[in-house]
Amino acid sequence: MLNVGGSSDVVGFTLNHGQLEQIPQSTRFLTTNNSEAASLAFSPDGKVLLVTERATNNIDVFAVQGDGRLAPIVVNGNGGPGSFSVTFAPNGAALVSETGPAGVANGSAISSYAVQANGTLSPISASVPTFGAANCWNEVTPDGRFVYVSNAGSATISGFAIGANGALTPIAGTVVGANPSGATNLDITVSADGKFLYTLNTGNGSIGVFAIQKDGTLVNVGPAEVFAAKAGFNGIAAN
Repeated sequence: MLNVGGSSDVVGFTLNHGQLEQIPQSTRFLTTNNSEAASLAFSPDGKVLLVTERATNNIDVFAVQGDGRLAPIVVNGNGGPGSFSVTFAPNGAALVSETGPAGVANGSAISSYAVQANGTLSPISASVPTFGAANCWNEVTPDGRFVYVSNAGSATISGFAIGANGALTPIAGTVVGANPSGATNLDITVSADGKFLYTLNTGNGSIGVFAIQKDGTLVNVGPAEVFAAKAGFNGIAAN
């Protein structure tokens, strides 16, 4: 669990018959109380936990020990400004969304990293432009072929093919989908079968629905209006 306020830290839990139990002495602090930690993700093999810090632009790496507690923090500075969400591709590449430098229109980006045994991150694709604004969250398709990012500030979706080594290649000019202006697609998810992508559009109270094509491009199949505009919803998931 990631705690943003107060003393920024992560805490471990076990799940036993539907009940959460805190792992004793599992709290690990981030680099500062005001880190504005945004996201965390386990590697596919469960051996590494990554945490992003917005205020410091750091990416923290923790090795997961046999008892579930975390090894001491290894701090990595992200190459691009505005580190926000982190996810893993099935091949182990870490994918980090970057909101981009302040004052730059449509300056968001995404980077991929290889996690080394000593906890350092080795860049694979550094700050590949999304050509959108406020890229906060990203989502990988179940087959690991593509990653999509939600550019909330420009109401667009950008897509990238993921190479075997974790390299990112823009799909069809990078911007592969668009919601109505002002939709503010804060979050993004992909269905478990990999056929559809959904965006949470808090600005106009809708869910953007896109069919994922074999080449990674998207077809907008129309929004579903399901809640009041600017109602404060922040997350979306699909099964």
